[in-house]
Amino acid sequence: MKCNECGKHMLKVDRRLEMAELDENATEGQMADYFAAELSGNMGAWQIGIVEYKCKACGTTIEMIGDSLGNYDALIIAWHKKAMQGDYFSKYIFEYLAFSACIKSRVAVDANTDRAAIQILKRDEGLKREYLDRINKDSEFGLQNTWIALIEELKRQPLYNSSRDYDHPEIDRWWNISGDELLEEAYIEKGVIHSLDDWGNMIEFWYGVRNNLFHGGKDPTLKRDLFLVEHAFKTLNAFMKIRITEIFKE
Repeated sequence: MKCNECGKHMLKVDRRLEMAELDENATEGQMADYFAAELSGNMGAWQIGIVEYKCKACGTTIEMIGDSLGNYDALIIAWHKKAMQGDYFSKYIFEYLAFSACIKSRVAVDANTDRAAIQILKRDEGLKREYLDRINKDSEFGLQNTWIALIEELKRQPLYNSSRDYDHPEIDRWWNISGDELLEEAYIEKGVIHSLDDWGNMIEFWYGVRNNLFHGGKDPTLKRDLFLVEHAFKTLNAFMKIRITEIFKE
């Protein structure tokens, strides 16, 4: 979303449920229903969803109101739990489903496509700091060594996208790009993660493995494919554990 004042990109800063205001011309029945909902804490039909955006450039804020905001938390948690079972290919499929639902319902609520949601996530400085801090602490999940091993493997052989043409895979053009437009960045290698703070390409890696896996571009009998999917799961799983913890706090 672009700011109407300065044209810069606006970031989602809040997503909440509130009660609609009672119309001054409401009937007695409507008033009774409204006050009952207010007292019980069950907003029911009076519930509205509010998504708040802020422009960091000029400070403008916008609130978008809908009839309701779909709550996918139970589904996110169920898929995340399902990802604890089976081989790494099955684990990653369910973890990515949880990840996608989480991002689309909590971070990129106005994204119309998977790609748009991924690009919005790349620009989320709060989630970036939180995840990179977890990598640096490296005490609970062992993330640092997992990412280091993955970085070395991708330097040896970058990740190609085989979802469009299995016989002639290409490196996706969205590597190294956090904006909404494809801009060629000369001299920056694509298909690799450049460092332990390369947040944008970490997300691109998760998305690239998802594309290859969902469209038949990964073979569980191949050692490299197993390595990539296993490391994709372990690194994404750590991200989702943080998000699941936040859901339970609410």
